[in-house]
Amino acid sequence: MSKQVFISYSSKDSKIAASICSALEARGHQCWMSSRDVRPGENFQGAIVRAIREARVMVMVFSSNANNSEEIKKEMALASHSRLMVIPVRAEDVLPSEDFTYELATRQWIDMFHDWEQAIEQLGQQIDLALSQDGDKASPVTSSIPRVATFQKNRVWVLAGVAMLLLAGGVAAFWLTRPASPPPQAAPAARIAQQQPAPAAMDPAKLESDLWDSVKDSGNAAALNSYLAKYPDGIFAAAAKAKLAALNKPAPVKTAKAVEPAPASRESAAPAPQVIPASQPAPGSAPAAIFNPQVQQAVATARQFEQRARMVAQRAEAMAGQDQEPGSGFAGARGGPRRGLRMGGQRTAGLGIITFPNGDRYAGGTRNGKRFGLGVLTGGSDRIYKERVGQYVADLLNGYAVVYRRDGMVRIGQWKDGIMSGYGALLDASGRILEQGLYANDKLATPMKGN
Repeated sequence: MSKQVFISYSSKDSKIAASICSALEARGHQCWMSSRDVRPGENFQGAIVRAIREARVMVMVFSSNANNSEEIKKEMALASHSRLMVIPVRAEDVLPSEDFTYELATRQWIDMFHDWEQAIEQLGQQIDLALSQDGDKASPVTSSIPRVATFQKNRVWVLAGVAMLLLAGGVAAFWLTRPASPPPQAAPAARIAQQQPAPAAMDPAKLESDLWDSVKDSGNAAALNSYLAKYPDGIFAAAAKAKLAALNKPAPVKTAKAVEPAPASRESAAPAPQVIPASQPAPGSAPAAIFNPQVQQAVATARQFEQRARMVAQRAEAMAGQDQEPGSGFAGARGGPRRGLRMGGQRTAGLGIITFPNGDRYAGGTRNGKRFGLGVLTGGSDRIYKERVGQYVADLLNGYAVVYRRDGMVRIGQWKDGIMSGYGALLDASGRILEQGLYANDKLATPMKGN
């Protein structure tokens, strides 16, 4: 019997893949894993091709190891060729590389690192939905014979009833007074219509993406509100809110000076109000209206991660002031003696507070005593930056982040190994865009213009 769920993973993530496999099989889903199901002496590549062809769902375990795996890319290509539904689950809070971004752009992630049980339950439900949609395709053929048999049986009873009425001698009176009834053929036809299977539900992530594509460039506030009403916490919610703010912002109007008595002198006359050029946004307003679309998407995503990072930092701060159970968190120092460093048992990851000799202070996710996950780094009093908020991997910004400088300038967008790399923008203290585009090695490599 072929197994319905193919688990794609990097060999370095075999332990977490095995845990996911065990959890799914405990819920009744038969899974296929290469490390377990390739028999001794069997051709490895051929076994994978057959397993993907016979499966109905692929669960792709995504991590930093998977990001660099050529084998997973091949398995994704085979899944696409076999029209297999792919459900990506993130074992780590990392973003896909360019090779994976195109393939996974419209798919909905399931994060395993926040709440394992809830994520497994969500994954199981997603697999159930995919299998039920696939099984519905063959259902209309199975019920035609019983319906014909029922029709024939009813027909016999009708004829028997007519014969009895004829024998009773009341045929004429019965047919004159008998209310009209639908012909016998109508009942089977109605039953056929009722028993037709409902059309298979579409992929929720694709439905959201299609709706966003239809409203994002409409310039219509009602259309954008319709997207937010259906997906208040959707992938593009931040971008929709930014576009609404731009649409609802009144155009700057030069106000006429009120008529007042002539001033006693030119020095005492009130200065004319400042008029902001129509090509620039008002101070403090969101400059989303003039972002390049690719930059806008990166900025909106960075704002989402900023909000989540601040929530994680607040939880870490709350834990630091309480007596926590072993393994729940730690607070310590970096760059000197590890005074006060507390880790529960063998746990080397969690939420924590890290202080630095230069005055910096970090609150958020940690791993092996380093910044890892979402968090907020507050700079010391003599540092150029005030805050670095967003995604960290191995002590450095990696992913989406916002950096606030003490001079008021803001750098927002994509980062890699602590430097700006990808789509992003530089804003001044009033929120105006100073530059935007594609960054490489912390410098603007490809400037881009807004709409």
